[in-house]
Amino acid sequence: MEDLHEFFGMTIKNARMDCGLTQEALAERAGISCRYLIAIENEGRIPKLPALYRLIHSMHISADRIFYPEQPSEGSERAQLAHMLESCSDRDIHILLGTVKAMLQEQ
Repeated sequence: MEDLHEFFGMTIKNARMDCGLTQEALAERAGISCRYLIAIENEGRIPKLPALYRLIHSMHISADRIFYPEQPSEGSERAQLAHMLESCSDRDIHILLGTVKAMLQEQ
């Protein structure tokens, strides 16, 4: 079981690093202490569900990235973008839609 805990922590750490976040930045975004995040990443601590949800949400990644890390991440940037869109307000979506339309017209 200890190996599973270490593997879980490494998966969280790799996702954080891929997102370009420091431990301090992710902990602040997720509303947890930096010490708690260090314990998760390096000491095999398994976060409680609300903290895990906030970590995943704060990194704008799919939960599959954490629970199924062995699956290839084809289109991971597309998946990350789709996940981020779910967090946007209607106003944000309107702005993004206009930006994408303008970008496509430039091509």
